[in-house]
Amino acid sequence: MPVIAEARLPRQPDLTLKPREVVKIQLQGLQYNNNPTVDAGIAQTWAFAHPANRRVIGPYKRFAEMLKGPSYGMLLYHQSHWIERIVQTLKMALFRVQMVAADGTDVSLKWQVAKVDSGEFTGAWMTIGVSMPIKARDAI
Repeated sequence: MPVIAEARLPRQPDLTLKPREVVKIQLQGLQYNNNPTVDAGIAQTWAFAHPANRRVIGPYKRFAEMLKGPSYGMLLYHQSHWIERIVQTLKMALFRVQMVAADGTDVSLKWQVAKVDSGEFTGAWMTIGVSMPIKARDAI
């Protein structure tokens, strides 16, 4: 009997994950977006979208379109990334993310996570916002 590979479900938020780990999981998903399935990285990133963020963004389809669009598309398939914590409190953490996009462009953005205060993922860190990426050449 042949072995059939089981599609991997996105990792879900849980209380053991630290803020930086949440950012890293999402960035790695976006870096390898189509692995193991088409748009698996986008689905992984959506899994960690804070409920308040989801209310602003709208449904998953709109989120996926936004990530594939001109403003955030450079996050997909990027070559590398670095995560630097700017500030962290008991309920919020802000990171600077620098990355090399797929085309070699240096990009910088802010990534903010917050603890969920009610519902299924109470106490877990999830992404509350990501700034639009800025190309290094446009920063000055």
